[in-house]
Formats: sequence, C-alpha cells, structure tokens
Amino acid sequence: MSVRCFYVDESYDAEKFCLSAIGLRHADWHKCFEMAKEHRRNLKQDYGIFIHQEIHSHKFVAGRGRVSNGVINKHTRSRIYFGLLRLVAQMPNVMVINVCLDCKGRADPQLDAWDRLLNRIERTMLEFEKRELPLRKNMLGRLPSDAIAADRQEMERRLLAYAPRALIFADEGRQEEITKAYRKMTVFNPIPSKHGSWSGVSAKNIPLERIIEDPVFKKSHQSFFIQLADCVAFALLKRETQPTPNIQQYGIHEFFAQALPGVCHKPASPSDPLGIVRK
Repeated sequence: MSVRCFYVDESYDAEKFCLSAIGLRHADWHKCFEMAKEHRRNLKQDYGIFIHQEIHSHKFVAGRGRVSNGVINKHTRSRIYFGLLRLVAQMPNVMVINVCLDCKGRADPQLDAWDRLLNRIERTMLEFEKRELPLRKNMLGRLPSDAIAADRQEMERRLLAYAPRALIFADEGRQEEITKAYRKMTVFNPIPSKHGSWSGVSAKNIPLERIIEDPVFKKSHQSFFIQLADCVAFALLKRETQPTPNIQQYGIHEFFAQALPGVCHKPASPSDPLGIVRK
C-alpha cells in the first residue's frame, strides 16, 4: 500500500480563505523530515532562530514574535520566509493541493474549504490507482508463458495489492467540527456532476474511502511540516488579495508564483493554471 501524508494549514482574511496541504510519500517522509530539520539548523546557525520556535508566517513577515536572541529585520525575514517556500518545492515527490475560496456569501468558509480539500485528496488517491493498476497488469501480461503458476500468483498478488491511501495532519483548532464533517463524508458525500447530471440526477453520493482514520490534529509548533503548510497557505493568500505596503515592499505577494508552481497538484482543479480549487 502506498500512503501519502498530507500536512494542512490555513491562512485567511475577511476576503479569502486559503487552505493548503503538503503531500509527502511515506517512502520519502524521513528524507523530507531531515531536509526540514537541516534547514532549521541552518536558520539557527545563520540567524539565531530557535530550532523549536514556531514560525507563523503572518507574524514572522510582519516582524512580530521573538524567534531569536537577536533582531531580524523585515527584509531578512522575508528572505527567510521565501527560503521556507523553496524548501517545500525541493522536497522529493512532494505535491501541494490548494483551496482558495471567497468568504463572501459563505456561512463557514473554513468548513467549505475542508470539504473541497478532502474531496480532492480522495480523488487524487483514486486517480493514482486508476493510473498505476493498468501498468502493473501490463507487467503481469509480459510474464513468460512457462512461468511457474505459484510464482505467477504471488507476483499477481503483490503487484495488484497497490492501494494508495492518505493520512491527514493539521493544526489544532475546530478539530471537533472538522472531524465530524469528515466522518459524515465517509457516509454521505454528494458530488455534483461537472457535466450537469449523473444519469439524470444532479449529484451522486461518493463517500470518502481512501483517507485513513480521522484527521490527526497537532499543535503547529510540534510539526515542521504543518508550519510549512502555513507558509504555503499564507503565500497563496498574499497572491490572491491586494497587497499591503509591507507585503508589496518585500515582494511577498509574488513568492507563491516564484517558488511553488512546480509542485502544485494541477489536476486538483484543471481549469486553474496552478490547480487552485476556487469553488
């Protein structure tokens, strides 16, 4: 079984709600963790930033919060922040799924964003399966005709056991409501047809099946990856909203486009150039 670990965090204002998920393959997790840890060690060495101090993007780029024993000016902080986005883009086989919704007209933009994200993660796991299984069946078809039956059965069992699944880790906050919404979606999850109808009906119930267990909620200062998801979501928010003078001065509104397009999971929303889910 292939597992993707998705680390999720949000960033929002009165206009937009952004939710970003960094997806890491289980086989790459330790390498990614070592990369994140080494990056934090370098920040400690170069700038004195405490290794276990949470870097919260909004406060960090605004110059707030004591992250070291010294003073780090806003320009330097902006470059450090950009380096964190570049770190995400350099991780092996990483994918980033992004949701950006207008807040206006929504009773609860956060839960709406989680609904979109969970469905995109589910769909992504399904597409991996649909893409990979035919390739494996083709490999089986190329086995020599005189292969021992027991060997053929064992190879078939192993190759066709591929079943991609997802685990979700997120920052604490509203975990009870998000968990309740997730559990409901494992039973009742009506999906509108992009073609107008499913055999005459406007929506089809497609329960979540490929996300393992409830989302796991952690304090963000305990997870480098959740902090990096916060960095991505904040960069997306600043891209999608009118920049303040401070954001514009340091070019922070351009960081998302400069650092992350190569790892954005574009199939999440084919109508958007970067796959950003907007509805």
